[in-house]
Amino acid sequence: MKIFRNTQKVATIALVSLMIFACSSEDDVDETLDPTDPIEELVEPIILDCGIFSEAEVHLTDDPNAPVDYIMNCDPEVNGNLTIDPGVVIAFKSDAGMRIGKSGNGKVQMKGTAEKPIVLTGVNKSKGSWRGIQISSDNTANVMEYVTVEYAGQTGRGGWALQGSVIGTVGGTMKMDHCTIQHGNLIGLHWVGGSLNAGDLTLSNSTLTGNDTPVVTNINHVSSIDGSNSYTGNTNDYIELKNGGGAYRDVTFHKTDVPFFTNGFGPDNEEKRRFTFKPGVTMLMEAGSLIRFQNAFHYNHEIIMVGTEDEPITIKGKEDVAGYWTGIKIDYTTNPLNEMAFVDIANAGVTTGNPNGAVHIASSDVYLNMHDVNFIDCFEYAVSIERPTAINFTYNNLNLINTPKLFSDWSGSELVNP
Repeated sequence: MKIFRNTQKVATIALVSLMIFACSSEDDVDETLDPTDPIEELVEPIILDCGIFSEAEVHLTDDPNAPVDYIMNCDPEVNGNLTIDPGVVIAFKSDAGMRIGKSGNGKVQMKGTAEKPIVLTGVNKSKGSWRGIQISSDNTANVMEYVTVEYAGQTGRGGWALQGSVIGTVGGTMKMDHCTIQHGNLIGLHWVGGSLNAGDLTLSNSTLTGNDTPVVTNINHVSSIDGSNSYTGNTNDYIELKNGGGAYRDVTFHKTDVPFFTNGFGPDNEEKRRFTFKPGVTMLMEAGSLIRFQNAFHYNHEIIMVGTEDEPITIKGKEDVAGYWTGIKIDYTTNPLNEMAFVDIANAGVTTGNPNGAVHIASSDVYLNMHDVNFIDCFEYAVSIERPTAINFTYNNLNLINTPKLFSDWSGSELVNP
C-alpha cells in the first residue's frame, strides 16, 4: 500500500511504543524499537518522457513509497503494448492524456486490484483538468480492471474533438470491470457511434458518478450497459443513446438504476435484428423522436418488449407532455416472437397530421401480440393501423389513462374492434 504521509508512519511508531511501555515492566522494556530510527522519505513522482510511448513495450510500475508514481504533461500516441501495474497512480497536467492505439492495435493491460487500484487523475482536482483516455486499439485482449479515472474530459484543445473521460472510437475494444469513472467533465464514458464507431465494449461491476452525464453511446453498444453497474450521482442521471446509424447487431436493453435517454433508433438495412427489452427498463424519449422496428427491406425483425406486472417496461417523453415524442413504428415484420406486454407508453403521438397513435402498425406484413399495455397521457390514439383487415394483430387488456381513444385508421378516423 502506498504511504501518503510521513505523519502516518510516525503516529504508528508512537502508538506501538506507548503500547509496549504500558504492557511491560520497567526492567522488561523492548529496546528493539528505536524512535530515532530514520523515517523512510516519500518518493517524488517520475516525469514521464513521452518518447517512451513510441516503443513496442511500455511497462509502468508501482513504487509503494510514492503517493503519485508518474506525472504526465503530454498527449502521446500509444501504439505498442501498454502495461500498468496494480497501485500505479498517474497524475495528468492540463492538455495531457493518452491516445491508445491511434495508429496501431497494441494490447492494453491495466489490471489493478481491490487493494491496489490503478488511479488516473488530474494534478488539478477539478472537472476537465486533463484530457482523458482515448481508445482506438481493437486488440481483444484489452482490459481495465480496478481502474479509477477522475477529473478528466478537457475539451477544445489539441484536436480532441470527442468528449469524455474514457472514449472508445474507431474500432476501440475494451473489457472494463470494477472500474470507476468520476468527476468527469461532460461525459464519463463515451463509446462512440456513427462514422467513428467504436468496437466491442464490456462493462461490468463499475461505478460512474460525479460526471455531467455518466454514459453516451449508441444502439449498437447498449447491450453492454447493464444492471451490474451504478450510474447515479451525476448531473444528468441518464444513459444517453445517440442515433449514430441503425443497429447492426442484436440489441438488449437491461434494467439499470437510471433511465435511458434517446433521440430514436432502429435496425440497419443489412439483415434481421432482435430487439429485447428486459423487465424494468425505463426509457426517456427526446422531442419528436421515433422508435422504428423497420428498414428498407423485409427482414422480420424480432420485437421482444415483455415486462412483468411488478416490473413493467416504461417508455415516455423526457417531458411529461402529450405528443412530446412520435411513438413506436412496426412495419414489415411477421415474426411470431413479436410481443409487447406489461409496457407503459406515455406522452407519445403526433400533434399535427395522421396517423397519430402512440404505436403505428404499418403495411399488411405485421404480426404482433400486444397485451397488458397502458397508454398514458398520449395525444389522441393509442394505436394507429394502416391495414387492419390484413395484419395478424392480437390484443388484450389495453388501458387508456388520460389518452382519448384506442384505435385509429391511417387517416385518423376511429376504429372499433379492429
